[in-house]
Amino acid sequence: MKYLSLFILPAALALAGCGNGGAHTHDMHGDEHADAVEHGAAHDGEIEIHGHQAEELGIKVSEVGLSEFSVPVKASGEVLYNTSNRGVIAAPMAGRVSFDKGISAGARVARGARIGKVTTAGMAGGDQLQAARIELEAAQKEVDRLAPLRRDGIVTVAEYNQALTNLERAKNNMSGGAGSVITAPMSGVISSLTAGEGGYVNAGDVIGEISGDGGMTLRVDVPVRESDGLKNVKSAKVKFPHLDNVIEATAMSGKSSASAMPGYMSLYFSLPETDNVVAGSYAEVYLPSSTARQAVAVPRSAISDRMGQKMVYVKERGSDHYRRVPVTTGATDGHLVEVSGLEPGSLVVTEGVTFVRLAENSGATPPGHTHNH
Repeated sequence: MKYLSLFILPAALALAGCGNGGAHTHDMHGDEHADAVEHGAAHDGEIEIHGHQAEELGIKVSEVGLSEFSVPVKASGEVLYNTSNRGVIAAPMAGRVSFDKGISAGARVARGARIGKVTTAGMAGGDQLQAARIELEAAQKEVDRLAPLRRDGIVTVAEYNQALTNLERAKNNMSGGAGSVITAPMSGVISSLTAGEGGYVNAGDVIGEISGDGGMTLRVDVPVRESDGLKNVKSAKVKFPHLDNVIEATAMSGKSSASAMPGYMSLYFSLPETDNVVAGSYAEVYLPSSTARQAVAVPRSAISDRMGQKMVYVKERGSDHYRRVPVTTGATDGHLVEVSGLEPGSLVVTEGVTFVRLAENSGATPPGHTHNH
């Protein structure tokens, strides 16, 4: 019988195993081998983890039994950004880009927040913004000069109207110059900046993108022959290869179309906001179907692999003993996996499987602990 002994130190957690069986005495050279053989024969494969140790290590068990297991349709999906959650940062005028301090890819910004500016200073033709400001000031002074003269009839209506026209043109030029400030078109995270500091841009050039807060769209391609049975699907389970957890996606009603792949249909789902998932990510998608059967199913987290053999750990009722049980896996819905070789009603380890496996593999004796009791 393997025995788990837990020592929690400031920087270490030691897992060790030794024989267990009450008060007994062994000859350190003769009976020790016999005792090992006896334990191996009588309790081979058993692991002992006391209740307080299991609690500290986060080891949890769940009872499994026969239940209706829906055999899902497995498909692949690609993440797309919702267009409503994606914004383009455009250059308001031609010139050189200068970003504000702290602005870079990954920075969070609010709608209307200043990101930087475009300037024409030092360029051929001079600083257009400064020139527009001077023109506006001169036009305003001219209108102010002619206004009283117009009232006194010293200048003609045509001369005064021309001055007003020049003022409006100067204001328009200046408004273009004021537009040299680059602002965020929406709230979110700057996902890219295509222009470098000091780089030249034309008016309207895309200089970056913002990914808005909120979810993304998942496109799932399924064979046309199976699409009829999936018309009323309300949700799907999504498993990304780089994430441990399974994500629930919600069907977008009315969103289905022919796929770019011949013989396939595209279904669309709304994904919740998820860290480390970006547009272009691919995932395994499990779509529920009407096909169901009685089966024993366990969470994916309960299954371990030992030299190609799938297995789970089962806790014996009313004791601190665990044992390894080989199983054969079948269909999965992304979260639960159909298994055979496991008795209904078994208490299966669903969390902390790694620690149980470490205890099984441990053969060390805790410091100061011998077989002399």
